[in-house]
Amino acid sequence: MLESPVLDLQRKAGAVLKEEFGWRISASYSTLEEEYAAATLGIGIVDRSYLGRLEITGDDAIDLLNRLSTNNLADLQQNSIMGTVLTTNKGRVIDLLFVNRRDDGLLVLTGPTTRTRVLEWIDFYTIMEDVTSRDATEETAMFSLIGDKAADALPDSARRLSLYESASVCIEGVDALVMRSDFAGVPGYDIVVALADASKVWSWLVDAGALPVGTQTVDLIRIERGLPVTVKDFGEDYNPLEANLLDFISFSKGCYIGQEVVARLDTYDKVQKRLMGLSWASDNEVAPGAELYADDKKVGVLTSAVQSQRLSSGIGLGYVRKAQAEAGVELCARTDDGEVAVTVSELPFVTSEG
Repeated sequence: MLESPVLDLQRKAGAVLKEEFGWRISASYSTLEEEYAAATLGIGIVDRSYLGRLEITGDDAIDLLNRLSTNNLADLQQNSIMGTVLTTNKGRVIDLLFVNRRDDGLLVLTGPTTRTRVLEWIDFYTIMEDVTSRDATEETAMFSLIGDKAADALPDSARRLSLYESASVCIEGVDALVMRSDFAGVPGYDIVVALADASKVWSWLVDAGALPVGTQTVDLIRIERGLPVTVKDFGEDYNPLEANLLDFISFSKGCYIGQEVVARLDTYDKVQKRLMGLSWASDNEVAPGAELYADDKKVGVLTSAVQSQRLSSGIGLGYVRKAQAEAGVELCARTDDGEVAVTVSELPFVTSEG
C-alpha cells in the first residue's frame, strides 16, 4: 500500500483515510461544507500524488505519442499541456493523458492505476524511435491548489497561467513545476516537486492560506460539473465518444491507434450509449455499479455517485443507452435496498458561475 509523502502532516490536520487505487488517501479533513467552500470560493489544497507521472524523453517522443493517441500533439507548444486519449486497436479507452511539453521532454499525467499499462503500451510501440520512458510517480509528489482564489497561494510567476499552461517556479527555495489544469471544473493548479521537498512545500502552501481538502469533496465538485475520471467513469469497456471525451479528439490529424474505429463511430453516428447525469431523491442511496432499467430492460449503469447539498439531491454520472439518453427520462436504479427512481440529466449539473 503506497502512502502520501506528507501523510503525517495530513494526519495532524485531521485526515480521515481510505484505501483506494493501491494508495492510502485522505478522504476528508474537516466538514464537507468547510472543504467545499475552500475548494470553490477560496483556496483548497488536495494531495493528488496517487496520479501517475511519466517522464518521456528523446527526439521522437512527441511524434510517437501523437501516433498513439487521439489529439494533435504535434501542435503542442513548450510549457503547454494537452489532453489526449490513449486508445486500443478497438478504439477503447486505455487512459486520458495530460501531456506537458517541457524543454527537456514530456511529463505525462495518467490515472491512478493505469501508469504501468500506459508505460507498457508506449514501450511496445517504441521500435526504432529515439524515445525513453520512465515512471517518476514514486520519486515525486503532486499537490493541487483548487478554488477561485487558488492562484493567491502561488508565487507571482505562476499566478497568471492560463488553462493548460505550465511554469517552472521556486517555492521557498524548492524547484517546482506548476500546471494550470482546472481538473475539477474550478480553477486548479497542480504542483509537482521532488519527494524530498514534499513536506516543505505542503507546509508552505498551508501557511499561505490553503485548507486541506479530501477526495470526497473533490469528487462532489467534479461530478456536479459533469467531469468523468479514469477508473471510475471510463476505461477499456468504453470508447472516448461514449465517455464525453470529444474535446480531446482531433478528427483531422490523421492516423493513430484506434483511429478508424473512433472515426467510424463518429461519422456514422454509431455510438450506442452516452455518459449522462443522473439524479435521485436525497433520502435514497445509490452506489456506483447500480444497474439502470427502463420498462424492466437494462439500459445503463451508474459509475460515480455523491450527495449534493447544493442541489438537494443525489447525483451521479453513468452510461445510458442512446434511446434513453435525454434529459428528463425516468429510469429505475436497482440497489440492495430495492428500486430507486432516477432522472436523466444533461451535464453539467452546475457551472462555475451558477
